[in-house]
Amino acid sequence: MIPDKSREQRGKFLQLMFQDYYRENSNKIDIPDRIWNREFGLESWDFLWKCTNPSCGRDGTSFKPVLKCPHCGHDTTITKWKRHVGFRTADDLFKELYSSAPHSVYHSAAFYETPVARMAEKGWEGAELVFDIDADHLDSPCSKNHDVWICSNAQCSEYGMGAPPTEGCPRCGENRFSTRKWVCDRCLEDARMNTIKIHDEFLVNDFNIDPKFIQINYSGHRGYHIRVRDPNIFKLDSQGRIEIIHFITGMGLDSERIIRSIGNNDVIPSRDMPGWAGKMADAILEYLRSIDEQPDDYKWAKSLMDHQRIAADGLIRNPPILSPKVTGVGLKSWQEIAKESALVYGGKTDIPVTHDIHRVIRLIGSLNGKTGFEVTRLTRDDLDTFDPFSDAIAFNEGVLKVRIASGFLPIPQIRIGNTIFGPYSDEEIELPMAAAMFLLCKEVAMIA
Repeated sequence: MIPDKSREQRGKFLQLMFQDYYRENSNKIDIPDRIWNREFGLESWDFLWKCTNPSCGRDGTSFKPVLKCPHCGHDTTITKWKRHVGFRTADDLFKELYSSAPHSVYHSAAFYETPVARMAEKGWEGAELVFDIDADHLDSPCSKNHDVWICSNAQCSEYGMGAPPTEGCPRCGENRFSTRKWVCDRCLEDARMNTIKIHDEFLVNDFNIDPKFIQINYSGHRGYHIRVRDPNIFKLDSQGRIEIIHFITGMGLDSERIIRSIGNNDVIPSRDMPGWAGKMADAILEYLRSIDEQPDDYKWAKSLMDHQRIAADGLIRNPPILSPKVTGVGLKSWQEIAKESALVYGGKTDIPVTHDIHRVIRLIGSLNGKTGFEVTRLTRDDLDTFDPFSDAIAFNEGVLKVRIASGFLPIPQIRIGNTIFGPYSDEEIELPMAAAMFLLCKEVAMIA
């Protein structure tokens, strides 16, 4: 358990470091178009509390949750968020960043007539189309090596690696867990490749969006954001955005229109066909490459696995074919395989983010308070070689002695730049500033 004094010391130190960053790097902040029409959300390092007793109503800030009013003993409401914030100019935003140096900064993808009003009274005027590609949604196998779960039952505290057990805690049966999630080269590479696929294959090739209207950035933590800033899209409602995201992810594919029977042959479209028809051969190939990880409760699963090589040989051809030598897999089975393959091949992204016309998204150029890394602006060419653990580091100078406070939960190896740090347990160590800031932001270290 981290003492309150150490928690406060850490919070104040990080706030001062972030403040220095904003004073020296205002040129990195990407001021969103029509800033005066955007809602901003600011997450603070400390808690904002307010007494719920009408006759008292006092408020304040604290680096620990204040559940009872220190003046009257009544219950309080607590939050770390300031929402419905607006700025008229870039200078107004810079002044806020310089003065409060928040943990994290977000702005709406939407434009509002009155962004500081309550949601029902803001006056929605349109929104960018945004995609959040997060390693957390990709189920990368590396999560089993670095993510940790712990049972929320204080009398139990059982823990393990990877995702929490769906059947409940193996020791006490409790079904509530806390998690500590980390990032590594593998899961961030999966997120990067997914970002490239959504940008190149779907947005540019299928939807014919001009790349000049597409903004890409690293989130500063587990993934990437894509923002489509084409004015022709701004007025698109939530339902229209749902249709776009369903197409990109492969949800609801009408495979009967793609895989058909002509004469005595089951036929798959050639690769030069537009949309999902032209992707289908490669989609099934990708499904075959990961067939050992796919559900086996379809009647055709064993036959397809037994004839995996034969099926792949036919699909690799140009034009591709569904080999008749794959016995036990008929037209209906191929159509089911096509549906499953689309879900495997489609772009992986946080679906609610895209169809939510009121979503807020991180301010490019700001710092992510969970890592201390920059929310980094990227071009499409940058994305080919971008390395988050080197290129997004905000604090490169100096060293800092920290005390690792892992408790009994393991802290895995992390790479910062070209150096591997850890694994760590409860210990005191002097680290380069970038590594120290990362561990402080992850709340597993204190200042020694």
